Amino acid sequence: MPHIMLAGIGETMQYIVHDYNDNTIRFILRYPGAVDAAILSRAVEAVVFSVDVLHASFKPGKLRGWWKVNDALPQESYFTHIQTEDVMGAATACAVRPVLPGSLCQLHCSLVQGKEESAVVVNISHLCVDGSDGKYLLGKIAEAYELLRTSGSADGLAVKNGSRAAEQVYEQLSRKEMRQLLHSPLGGVKTTFPYPDQEMGEPRMTLQTIPAEAMAAARTRAKAEGATANDLLLAACYQSFVRLARLESGTPVSIMGMMDLRRHCKAGDSEGLSNMAGTLCTVLPQGVGEDFSHTLAQVAQQTRAAKENPMAGLEGMPLVHGAAKALPLWVLLKCVGWIYGSFSLGLTNLGSIPCDDLALGGLAPVDGAFGGPLKKKPAMQVSAASFHGNCCLCVAGQYTQEDAKQLQALLAGMAEEIAQYAANA
Repeated sequence: MPHIMLAGIGETMQYIVHDYNDNTIRFILRYPGAVDAAILSRAVEAVVFSVDVLHASFKPGKLRGWWKVNDALPQESYFTHIQTEDVMGAATACAVRPVLPGSLCQLHCSLVQGKEESAVVVNISHLCVDGSDGKYLLGKIAEAYELLRTSGSADGLAVKNGSRAAEQVYEQLSRKEMRQLLHSPLGGVKTTFPYPDQEMGEPRMTLQTIPAEAMAAARTRAKAEGATANDLLLAACYQSFVRLARLESGTPVSIMGMMDLRRHCKAGDSEGLSNMAGTLCTVLPQGVGEDFSHTLAQVAQQTRAAKENPMAGLEGMPLVHGAAKALPLWVLLKCVGWIYGSFSLGLTNLGSIPCDDLALGGLAPVDGAFGGPLKKKPAMQVSAASFHGNCCLCVAGQYTQEDAKQLQALLAGMAEEIAQYAANA
């Protein structure tokens, strides 16, 4: 008898948007030397087989989805070793490949090696994890690598393996509190990225780095003004977007941010691997401010209110989860176009990636990139993560070369806004 598991609400909700994004999050880590391919392969295998859902295939049924757990996997389903002179070019090509829901394995690692450096690319199904738990799994791969390198065995590896239920985030709320959440999290303003091309294009990643010195100076100034690093990125995105789109003064604009909902769980974390990302919509009804500081103040006021709200990020979730429980999968697939069409411009910030904790054989990554699900037009999302203080901005999407120029201009504009703000600290 095959080992099967009924899919939960979280993976069902992620699956139904697969026509609009590729259900995959991706990481690139660049190492200044050689990583042992044999040990890394075994480390990835140890992590994959530590949790059932990571070595399972998602099967959409007519009524409910389910997982078929695969007890044996060929190595190529979870690990690929590539040797090339263009390490980062090959790594980026690996990063844009999706982990399909029906794949034998829901995590795939590629080791790309050149003469003097290595890149480790980890792609993980968004049905199983969000960026936070993706970062957690990076640490577990590094931990397994060190166990294997020093003792020859990864038997001591422990990966959280409890409930993956999306309902963990609000199961402690009263009925009255639940009723307060039965409304849309959207801000009423839809902002669309001005793609210059109508063609769908190809899977691509556009990258831009904000140097650590500029980020540190900007963060110090922002802290004195009551704003966070995440507020900085949001304000920079607003400023750069308005300039790029040539919006008239006073034009309402909105960016959909993301927030980790694990603070709502009993112990401040999900029991098992899960996707606990919630939405945080910021809106500037009168457009951006007179300058960066004014825009930053408006953004910080909204995000601060969300942090003080004990139910922030949960708006609409009981309603959506209730629909996922009550409606057949084929009905949800027909409805999702209207819902997903409301999410256009977005930004997600994963924060700092602890590079020293990701050392492989004493070799720590010198930089990297994080990309959220590869979006299809008209949607666009900027993903951010910091490596040794350098903030890497990334857009993963399906777009043309002309689109790429616009996206690069947006990210370069964000970096410029923060550099100028830092210079005036």
